[in-house]
Amino acid sequence: MARDLIARLGLAAVSLTLVSDCTGQKSHVDLGPAPAGVTVDAKLQYYDVTAASLTELRRGMLQLGPRWEGRSYQAVTQSQFRWAYVVEPARSMVDSASSVLCQPRKVRVTVQTVVVFPRWNPSAEPDSAMIEWWHQLNAGLMEHERGHARLSVRTAGDIAKALEGMGPVPCDDLARQVSSAGQQRIIVERRQQVEYDRSTRHGATQIEHATRLWSP
Repeated sequence: MARDLIARLGLAAVSLTLVSDCTGQKSHVDLGPAPAGVTVDAKLQYYDVTAASLTELRRGMLQLGPRWEGRSYQAVTQSQFRWAYVVEPARSMVDSASSVLCQPRKVRVTVQTVVVFPRWNPSAEPDSAMIEWWHQLNAGLMEHERGHARLSVRTAGDIAKALEGMGPVPCDDLARQVSSAGQQRIIVERRQQVEYDRSTRHGATQIEHATRLWSP
């Protein structure tokens, strides 16, 4: 089913409400309010599947769907975390090493997300049962990806909070400590994403819950 978000220096996202551009093509994902210090940029990209039957549709998603680690998925969300801050001198402390202390302030963490999602182009008039199946599949997939997104946005908030609250450190070591603090939280998020996929069976439970998905 849907693949979990990636987290590298940062990777994650998606949502419920889709925002249309001037052509009517949905191109952005609305994730709702962002945590303090966090900017979310979530884009939606489609891959097209032309099919006249359920068998063709399933085969098309398997062949054309996004791939990750050698496996094809119906939907994939990937995001990147980036952070910026102002270096603020704390207080000068002259000791044996003559250290000058600094701390990060005005921290901003950006989550840039791309969601790859299927778009069905019927090559024949579909019956009502197949349309219902497609709607249920989409609802379940989107719910699954939204769960991944929430984990990543929450992590971005944790990073912003941690960096903003970081105490004074030697100025020449500030960048390393900031990077370490961010990476530690991304590592935790990776574990959370894996557990989320395990508990939802990569979205199967959400698809089943979407009016009990069944095959026409």
